[in-house]
Amino acid sequence: MKKTTVFKPVFSFGIVLALLLFVSCAETLPDDVYGYRQNCVRLNDQPIPPTDDDPHRGTKNVYACNITVSELEAGVFPYPDGTLIVKESTKTGQDYTWLIATARKSGSDWSWDEYKRNFGNEDFYRIPVSESVCTDCHKKAKESDYIFTTFEP
Repeated sequence: MKKTTVFKPVFSFGIVLALLLFVSCAETLPDDVYGYRQNCVRLNDQPIPPTDDDPHRGTKNVYACNITVSELEAGVFPYPDGTLIVKESTKTGQDYTWLIATARKSGSDWSWDEYKRNFGNEDFYRIPVSESVCTDCHKKAKESDYIFTTFEP
């Protein structure tokens, strides 16, 4: 006699339900990040091509918000309190941004977040990544206040 089990369907349903709840409760892109292309200064002159060791796969542009062009031209670090850095990434063959990574300066510290979407008509949702993933990499850019891309006038 063949045994039947309800474990697999119930387990699969549980995973699907958990994922749906996660997405429905996930944080969307903060209001002050929307409009970064119009309201902030692009740091890179040309789009930054993908590299093999880049955790943000794709072609990138990096923007600095809440800071003046003259401050950026002076190249003085650290960045002032309240600076917001926004990095967008677009995958090859796609015409929309799939990832936005942010760094927010508060006092002498940065807070880091990443937001992703699968399709151009979707909202961005924050992904639950430990900030240590970001800081472990960005410590290589200590000389430029932990931000790899510097202003190119």
